[in-house]
Amino acid sequence: MPVRTSKIARVAACALALSLLCGCTLTERLDENSPSLTQLVNESQRQPGEVSLAYYTAEKVNPITSVSTLNRVVCEALYEGVFCLNDSFEPEPVLCESYEMEGTRCTLVLKQGLKFSDGSDVTAEDVVYSYRLAKSTSTSPYYTRASYMSSIRAVDNRTIQIDLTAANSRFFSLLDIPIFKKGSEGSDFAIGTGPFAAAKTDNEYKLMPNEYWHEGKVTTVASIGLVGTVREDAVVSSFSTGDISVTRAERISDDPATIKGAVDVYQTPTTELHYLGVRMSHPLLGNENFRKALSLAIDRTMICKSSLQTFADPAVVPVNPQPEMVQESRLSGALEQANSYLAQMGIQDINGDGRVETSSGQTISLTLLCNSENSFKNNVCSQLVTAFGQLGIQLNVNSVPFEQYQQALNSGMFDLYYGDVLLSPDFDLRALLMSGGSLNYGRITDATLDSKIMSMRTAGTAEREQAEDAFYEYFLGQMPILPLAFERNQVIVRSGLLTGFNPRPYNLFWSPEEWRLG
Repeated sequence: MPVRTSKIARVAACALALSLLCGCTLTERLDENSPSLTQLVNESQRQPGEVSLAYYTAEKVNPITSVSTLNRVVCEALYEGVFCLNDSFEPEPVLCESYEMEGTRCTLVLKQGLKFSDGSDVTAEDVVYSYRLAKSTSTSPYYTRASYMSSIRAVDNRTIQIDLTAANSRFFSLLDIPIFKKGSEGSDFAIGTGPFAAAKTDNEYKLMPNEYWHEGKVTTVASIGLVGTVREDAVVSSFSTGDISVTRAERISDDPATIKGAVDVYQTPTTELHYLGVRMSHPLLGNENFRKALSLAIDRTMICKSSLQTFADPAVVPVNPQPEMVQESRLSGALEQANSYLAQMGIQDINGDGRVETSSGQTISLTLLCNSENSFKNNVCSQLVTAFGQLGIQLNVNSVPFEQYQQALNSGMFDLYYGDVLLSPDFDLRALLMSGGSLNYGRITDATLDSKIMSMRTAGTAEREQAEDAFYEYFLGQMPILPLAFERNQVIVRSGLLTGFNPRPYNLFWSPEEWRLG
């Protein structure tokens, strides 16, 4: 069931996969005094109980090239990928009948009888064209995913063959790239295969059920209104006035906004990882037992419930969801086990003052670098101070503005740092954890870890599970970073408007035939 609330976060801009957020989001800042979309549309056009979306008129709507946050939501109604990712980020076939991976070669076969919303046939050439456009458009949200494709070709009318730059056992998780009809990119709305299609009446656009949708025409929603705007930042105030009724918004942002009126909030999982990075050159943090002790002191479940306001899932391994081998004690904390790891290093409270000392008699103080611009993350830091204090370790938080944070991060001026990274849906960890990785700010250098990551990434279908388990076990034994949680996004719907609404991580319009207007 949705959670009722009167708060929504500001609309999040599209972030590139594997871009380090570290407390600074790419979200537009909102001005509560900004004019709402009410001033941009005829009030008589709005119908009570109508599903309506904001539509950014300053760009053409295309699933590959649109970068507007508003139009990305519209795209989810109009376009589909060969696969759709479920809440576990596993790919489920949508447009393909069969698929296989042999080494670095991927072969896709489209379903028979697929049609675009204009009634024309979907062909392999359309898929190839969409993928090639993503590969050649550096600003596309799918550019990084398509960059793994070294060649893309149509074998016949229904078969696509893709050669990869390197083996990737989870490559199908990257193929939710939306498809559009080749040659329609010059239109205001490129033609797609999704459950809805753009239609223009009286010089205004609406979304109407797609007569040719492969799942059958949607009959539960007669139309979806589009409210045109040239201001992306007007969406929150427009939600308050009732101009729009559905949107997606980031919750754990540095400047969440408040709107009037009741809304229903639906949560969707993300690949956005919150974690503690570790400076490996530190004399204590360089020891895996010390890192494991710190990890076991953290009650991640409580952090998600309190500081992250239930909009996160606890994590101790950098994949979402957590593997079955992860024990609850690793998520909720285990102080006795944590102290045993410290004891193995000769670290204990010698004089009973609540502070532990090293074997040489030195007390332990650590500095945690954090960006000061996000109150949620600073609250997490406060909880970490308490958690480490229970071990007798003093944690000092160095909370600074993003520019200073980034400078300190790049120069290694930290013991620990609070990081936030948006991973790609295949959970590619090379940049974050491998030696020389672009996001490896702690200077992790571990040949065995590198090997485990590459074995997991290149394993065949039969060996993948074993390779993943081997990585998880090694990671938990080393804790090169300390994962905390994966964020959850929120989808905001006008209160009572919809039942049967079941959004997926990248698809608000999943199973619209189950919707019912309230």
